[in-house]
Amino acid sequence: MAEKIVIIGGGQASVSCASKLRSIDFDCEISIICEEDSYPYQRPPLSKKFLTGNILPDRLLLKKKEYYKTNNIHVFLSNKATKIDRDNKKIYLRNGEKIDYTKLVLATGSRAKKLPLDDASNYSNVFYLRNLQDSKNLKSLLIRGKKILIIGGGYLGLEVASICSLFGMNTIVIEGADRILKRVAGEPTAAYLKQIFSTNGVEVIENEFVKKIKNIEKVVTSVELVSGKFIDIDNILVAIGGYPEVDLAREAKLHLENGIKVNERLETSDPSIYAAGDCASFFHNGEFLRLESVGNAIDQGKTTALNIAGKTTTFNAKPWFWTEQFDQKLQIAGLCNGFTEIIERKVKDKLSLWYYKNEMLIAVDAFNDPHSYMIGKRLIEEKKSPSKEILRDINFEVKDAVKF
Repeated sequence: MAEKIVIIGGGQASVSCASKLRSIDFDCEISIICEEDSYPYQRPPLSKKFLTGNILPDRLLLKKKEYYKTNNIHVFLSNKATKIDRDNKKIYLRNGEKIDYTKLVLATGSRAKKLPLDDASNYSNVFYLRNLQDSKNLKSLLIRGKKILIIGGGYLGLEVASICSLFGMNTIVIEGADRILKRVAGEPTAAYLKQIFSTNGVEVIENEFVKKIKNIEKVVTSVELVSGKFIDIDNILVAIGGYPEVDLAREAKLHLENGIKVNERLETSDPSIYAAGDCASFFHNGEFLRLESVGNAIDQGKTTALNIAGKTTTFNAKPWFWTEQFDQKLQIAGLCNGFTEIIERKVKDKLSLWYYKNEMLIAVDAFNDPHSYMIGKRLIEEKKSPSKEILRDINFEVKDAVKF
């Protein structure tokens, strides 16, 4: 009897898992449960080219609609899984249906952290960016001369800030830490980007928080900062990170640890249930962590599919990310957590930052320098670490680092 694979979630990990199962001709029924009314789509462009209008909705789709029919993948749209019955291996849906499974994949993603102020979700001009509808809502706000306050100086907040500025908006970014990108990048990367924003007229206020909101009939008109400063605004975007979507897993009594805890095969505490993508917490370099990135979702989706099919495979994280802000494309390989030194290379208009933990290369940030990014990514994955001295020499060709 064919296996019944149910995948909860409509993102990159879901499609990666389903398409891999079909590409290896595994005999199974596949169902994907999407809470939204859209077939699975790309998320990164929502804060980039979709927001600017350079990508239309149809081009966001990860697969054309015909793909699912041709490959016998049943997609439940505008529906939500409300309960996992592990004993009987059934999924309960919001519309009253029940779906049987032999193997279940939780690819539920993450949800936005809300503004930590009373009734913040009820303000008509406070926005978040997590899905297609959020991005459409934001797109309608891109009006020259309007003032937007972006709370959060991570990559998402900065991406939207750059677009708002390019559309002629008066744009302010507030970051609670002592600098932007505190959790994900070193000081040189943050300082370089902050200068780019300053040059383009975006005010970046660090080490600051919103204390109070002034509103008229649930429309925010101004905010008071902890420092006592008042800022009049037209709209607010809250971009202070996300939580893993674990409600189903918690109710099903699966083990949680900064997300849905999985082993090296991406199995949860129930071996018939897997987790992949933003919601999955896996062991890497001595700690359990989650990676909210396309590359991680794709790789975990594929690994999950192989294990479902009986091709025992260990997940090996190869972190990579990218972001676009103004005329800068920043590509990142590896994770800089725990770095002890940064080697900076600036050649003409290209900047790359090489993170070392003692003598080991652990991450690379490359601005408009895809060559250094690719070399750095390869070195990190091959666990090779060129000497810091040769990287400091700007006459040294980075491509030669792979020979050491």
